[in-house]
Amino acid sequence: MRKIAETGEKNAVNYIQEKYGFLPGVVRVDRCMKRDEVFSDLYAEGCVVAVLEHEGKEFRVHISGESATTEGVDDFQRELIEEEADRYFADLLGYEICDIYLEYREEPVEDRYSDDQEKNMISEFYRAGDFDNFIKRHTVYCRIDDFLNRDIAEWAEKNSEAVSFLENHVSEYGMRIVLISYRSEEDYENGYTHTYGRGGLMDFDIEQDSLYIRSYMMFVEEDAEYNCFEIQEYDGILFGCIDKKAGADLLIESDRNPWRDLGETKKEPVSEIYSVSGEESGFITVYIPADRYEDQWKGRSLYIQRNGENGWSQYEENICRTSDKKYIFFMYPNFYGGDFDFAVFP
Repeated sequence: MRKIAETGEKNAVNYIQEKYGFLPGVVRVDRCMKRDEVFSDLYAEGCVVAVLEHEGKEFRVHISGESATTEGVDDFQRELIEEEADRYFADLLGYEICDIYLEYREEPVEDRYSDDQEKNMISEFYRAGDFDNFIKRHTVYCRIDDFLNRDIAEWAEKNSEAVSFLENHVSEYGMRIVLISYRSEEDYENGYTHTYGRGGLMDFDIEQDSLYIRSYMMFVEEDAEYNCFEIQEYDGILFGCIDKKAGADLLIESDRNPWRDLGETKKEPVSEIYSVSGEESGFITVYIPADRYEDQWKGRSLYIQRNGENGWSQYEENICRTSDKKYIFFMYPNFYGGDFDFAVFP
């Protein structure tokens, strides 16, 4: 193992010197891990990731440590590529971008859950101004955020050439891209997560940010997918879902149903029993003001109650807190339509 690390370090230094013409310093060298396809276990392979340094800037090189070579990949030019991506997409889309996440690889990676040792690393020397060709040569995942509170469907109708361009690059070159419009700059800062787009998982759990996101458009297949979030308020609680019809998508009531004695809860609820009905399939995100949950109700748990094919059932829901600490929230998977109740318990 020591020999692989030593050989990998020499290879990384020689690779950078040959490619860029300078001698880098070595910060550290890590052995690469690979996932077993059968048992999903990680095991060491014959490559290393060398963290190098030049004029105060750290960067990575992924290269073999088994024998002498100058064939590898690195992320030394990542900042330049990201800067050009920002300008490129701003010109293409025609509006101000507040944040962009760019992920690219030398080759397509089928296992999105593998380690990211080669993410944003390439073998070629990137020449400034070549981003248009760059996105044709490499697998690119991209998330573009704005805080303009836009209905992206309206933008798409007025910018059909940009939409066609993105659809073509998805189909021809394997690009994946998601455009997200936050309701305001403050909502962007308060967004629960900004990890959409990583590993090609463009909108995974995006419903948890329905309080902050107005709309989004995702390009992952030949046709784009568009969604707009609707927020409804009832008794000071906010309910978010994908807006799929005219008017309110959810019917929300309190104390319509009694809390049933099914042996799951030992005490009486300290909140009202809220009933939510939604005809459309999809996640429903419920945001409860944190001060109400903790100070007024002194809640310690939240339970769901629903009537399914096998009768009534109850379970304790996992709750999360928004990054601004103002709300306790949970997501209910309303994939089959119907009703559910929830209540807070001490």
